[in-house]
Amino acid sequence: MRTSLSGIALVTILAPLVVSSACARQDDVPIGGDCPQGLCERRGPLAPSQDGSVDEADATAPKVLACIGTECPAPYATCWKTSSFRCETNLMNDSANCGACGHSCEGFEGLNMVSRCVNGACVLECVNGPNPRSDDVFLDCNGLIDDGCESDIIADRENCGVCGHACPAGVACVKGKCGCGADRIYCGNHCTDTRIDDRNCGACGKVCDWRPPSACNPPVPNTYYGCAASACDALKCQEGFADCNDDRDRGCASDGCETNIRSDRHNCGGCGIECGPQQECRYDETGPHCADSCSSSGGTECEDGCRDLVGDPNNCGACGNMCPQPAPHQASSCAKGFCRLDCLPGFADCNGDPSDGCEINLAVHPANCGACGTVCDIAVGQPCIEGKCLMVACGPGETN
Repeated sequence: MRTSLSGIALVTILAPLVVSSACARQDDVPIGGDCPQGLCERRGPLAPSQDGSVDEADATAPKVLACIGTECPAPYATCWKTSSFRCETNLMNDSANCGACGHSCEGFEGLNMVSRCVNGACVLECVNGPNPRSDDVFLDCNGLIDDGCESDIIADRENCGVCGHACPAGVACVKGKCGCGADRIYCGNHCTDTRIDDRNCGACGKVCDWRPPSACNPPVPNTYYGCAASACDALKCQEGFADCNDDRDRGCASDGCETNIRSDRHNCGGCGIECGPQQECRYDETGPHCADSCSSSGGTECEDGCRDLVGDPNNCGACGNMCPQPAPHQASSCAKGFCRLDCLPGFADCNGDPSDGCEINLAVHPANCGACGTVCDIAVGQPCIEGKCLMVACGPGETN
């Protein structure tokens, strides 16, 4: 797979007129011309306009000549300990070489803090934990670097929601707010309604037995005994079911919780919630809800629900057909029912071997500069800068 550079500005770097003596080639070409390997052709005579005249300003304007550059233009540098090519390092944003080669921004493992390079200087930032689903939000509320970002404002009573906002005595900070709200109390590490909580029934820590001694035999369908009205031993519906005919007062003669509210289009998510004529009751990560039927929406019914076989990477072309994991600098996707691997912007698979992914960084590789096979003049040390072989303004007296 060969890819041209995208997502990277293709610019020619202008350097001062006084350049390295290694700039040995000169051609009658303006700066900005595309000169692969420095072999530029001379520009021809000015073309006349439609009325046959020639713009005098263009005819008399001095021509700026381009030479191969070998010196790194600011802010680029060659830091051999962390670089593979000349001028590969941008000192403005490289955290291993921030502002100067070898100047690394420090790590702060376990302190919820990182240091990264911004405009050539290391900047401290607070970060969340490694779990992307975590609700934690850490801030440096005491202003001390030694303990990093010490306050989780989601649960810190002294800094609830924001630094400095303290909850009243005896009131917990829950999800960035003081207290649990009406009809809920704080038990352990969360808010709960003790009127119906089977593990905190009527009070924190009071756990109900799921089946009392007088349980029905056989059990009433889709039910169990738990907490209701702050008392245990109440007949309750299992999750996903409901007693829509309301006959649980019949005790063991009841048909229990007969309705599956995850799939019943007449009771979708709750008793009496009716789906439309072309809809079905669908259950997913958002819970049960009415949605267009799988066939009418162009999907296919798979074991894990209605799936788009045209664009779903976990069901690409067929139910359960997962697209392969991407290799380095690759993105995996499903397009028109076929799995595909694409190079991330700025990278290319120049060796044609998918096993090592898109191995070439087109922005800095002098043998693949901007595109596979575009070679800079490596013999004289011409670097690749932002996907262009470096060209600079020629100095006085420099000739081919």
